[in-house]
Amino acid sequence: EGSVLEITTSQTADQSVQTYIGNTTSGNINITLPSSPVAGKVWNFKKSVAANTLQLRTAGSETIDGSATKNLTDLNQNTTVQFDGTNYIII
Repeated sequence: EGSVLEITTSQTADQSVQTYIGNTTSGNINITLPSSPVAGKVWNFKKSVAANTLQLRTAGSETIDGSATKNLTDLNQNTTVQFDGTNYIII
C-alpha cells in the first residue's frame, strides 16, 4: 500500500509513498533513498517527460544493484527498487 506522488524537485524518498512520478520538465530531479527503511520496502519510480534526468541515489554506503546511482533518462522510463536490509535491488 502507499500513495502516488508527482514531484518536480529533488527530495528524499518517503516510506509512506509507493510510487514517484518524476516530472523533469524544469530540470534534473534527484531522489535520495534512505539508509534504513524497513527491510522489504518497495518503491516505484517513473520519469514522465523526455527532458532532463531522474536520478535515484543512496543516502549512505548502500548500493542500487551495486551502483551508487540509477539514472532514468528516457520518456516513461521506470524502475522498481526494494530494500533487502542492506542494499537496494532492482526488481
